[in-house]
Amino acid sequence: MVIMVVSEKYVSKNKNPLVVEQPYSILYKHSFGEISPYFIGLKNKRLYGTVCRNKEKHKNGKDLLFLPPRADCPECMAELHEWVDLTDAVFRIYTFTTTYFAGESFLDKLPITLINVEVEGYDNSYSKLTSVLVVDEQGEYNIDRKDVKIGMRIKPKFRDVPQEKIDSSALYFVPLKE
Repeated sequence: MVIMVVSEKYVSKNKNPLVVEQPYSILYKHSFGEISPYFIGLKNKRLYGTVCRNKEKHKNGKDLLFLPPRADCPECMAELHEWVDLTDAVFRIYTFTTTYFAGESFLDKLPITLINVEVEGYDNSYSKLTSVLVVDEQGEYNIDRKDVKIGMRIKPKFRDVPQEKIDSSALYFVPLKE
């Protein structure tokens, strides 16, 4: 236990409070709710999205793909229960940027190319998954970062992450040879 007196800078002139620091821990439970299948898929090296097939209610008259998935369709307000496995789908870069500065935990990985992906064969109006493009993955087709292009074919890859630490960083993409 640490006992300290707070300096005058932090309290009124007439008070000198006693401050006691005590360590504590808390169990935090995070629920992924209706999009849990997406994160379970990442753990199992599968990529899932949701689809709304109420095309008669959509502005463009098409089925809509959601990647990352959504629990509800923003156009027709339907609950989305249809999950599609996109792991083997054809992916292309929709847009990209390369960053040469990042937070401390990413400094050893710089530069990083961030991409938005689109999935062939689907309306991608609501599918703008952001991920990382790894251009120098051992055992994969490697390219120079300056050769990354919009429309380039890519494929998903998955990092091994413990279930309790699963998040979207378990997913990344690598270039495919054209």
